[in-house]
Amino acid sequence: MKLKNSTNLHSLLGNVVYAGFSMVLFIMLARFTDKELYGRWVIFITALGLLDMLRIGLAGTGAIRYISTSVGTDRDMTVGTAYHLNILTTVAITILFVPAWLLLSPHAADNYYLPVLLFYPLCAFASLPHIQAANYSQGIMDFRRVMIIRALVGFFNLAFMGIYIYLADETLTGLILMYSLSDVTVSVVAMLMRWDGWKFLKYFNRSIMKDLLRFGKFSSAISISSSLLRSSDTFIISLSAAMGAPAVAIYAIPMKLVEMIEIPLRSFAATAFPKLSTGFHEKSDRFVKDFNTYLSYSVLMLIPVILLLPFLSEWVLLFFGGNQYIDALDTQKNILLIITFYILTLPFDRFIGVALMAINKPELNFYKLLIMLVLNISFDLIAVFVFQSLELVAMATILFTITGIVTGWRMLVKHTEIRIKNTLEDLSTNIDGLKTKYSSRLFKRY
Repeated sequence: MKLKNSTNLHSLLGNVVYAGFSMVLFIMLARFTDKELYGRWVIFITALGLLDMLRIGLAGTGAIRYISTSVGTDRDMTVGTAYHLNILTTVAITILFVPAWLLLSPHAADNYYLPVLLFYPLCAFASLPHIQAANYSQGIMDFRRVMIIRALVGFFNLAFMGIYIYLADETLTGLILMYSLSDVTVSVVAMLMRWDGWKFLKYFNRSIMKDLLRFGKFSSAISISSSLLRSSDTFIISLSAAMGAPAVAIYAIPMKLVEMIEIPLRSFAATAFPKLSTGFHEKSDRFVKDFNTYLSYSVLMLIPVILLLPFLSEWVLLFFGGNQYIDALDTQKNILLIITFYILTLPFDRFIGVALMAINKPELNFYKLLIMLVLNISFDLIAVFVFQSLELVAMATILFTITGIVTGWRMLVKHTEIRIKNTLEDLSTNIDGLKTKYSSRLFKRY
């Protein structure tokens, strides 16, 4: 796997540009809003991400897989049918959420999650076309287009919300409306460029819908479980009267670094999924080779981060959070040190999950994630309600990730030709190859 390969490079650049805009916005929100408002925003955006995983899992992941393994009219029908499914899912959520808000709002006006019921339908329709465009583009492996879409999303999020923070007295409602407006802007661009595949809406096919729903019922469960693994910490902390939104804000800052470090992993996973799907579908040696290559290079990229992070933790945390979080700096440093080991395990967990989906075993990936989720929630409940410790909440990430890696690897060994010995050999070979490559360059230079 070469980074200069167009698919890998475009996928990585798209995520890097998006993350760059997101990081600037994150710093603005952390520094220029109080802990209570920022904590409420984190709770809302976390819930939004969880619900988006339901849509993406049901109508997106399966579509990417089927698009990548089909051609011609079959591909057109898959794109159109997936679009129909995406619309129907969004309408169904709206039908549930709006009446629920009308029913609950008189009785829980200050509840952290009430804005989710009111505003999620707006956010979902605003982002639907550009999410569909990203799924379609990923399926046909046009990662240049994915890069542009993600860059536009990041730019307009920062532009609209940044201007709002600068000009107005910010409120949660105002932040949400600006966020939705930025999504509408990107969706309009995607539709005008015909990147979302709306022209294929006429190619609806019941058989493909059934296939998407069969795959999607596990895929959506997987997406939700995966999202809950990242967001359950936030939800459980928010339920504690002793901790609440300010604690969510404190915990979110070091965990934001994990999101940034995951950028190359998300990029490589996005390019790996259609490749692994094709390799397994064709029953070629490419499946095992690509899996080992993506995994080993991802591990290698994270090693410098693991080595430097403990020495830079205080400076990075102060840069992100500013002086208003200085009273929580020791807690944040402890959290960051705890998750350093977790970061090294991320490539194994991520690519095991991608491989299980690529071999059309979404149910196995779901069982793996379910075990991890139960462990995480159980540990979080004890950490928050018994010990009131954010550090113990961070410890849960290590526990459930190691458990998931062991469980998922056993599943892969059973259903594929992947073996731990060969993977470790490839990892060693790639390390030696990089040493030789860069040593020779160094000697040539001097």
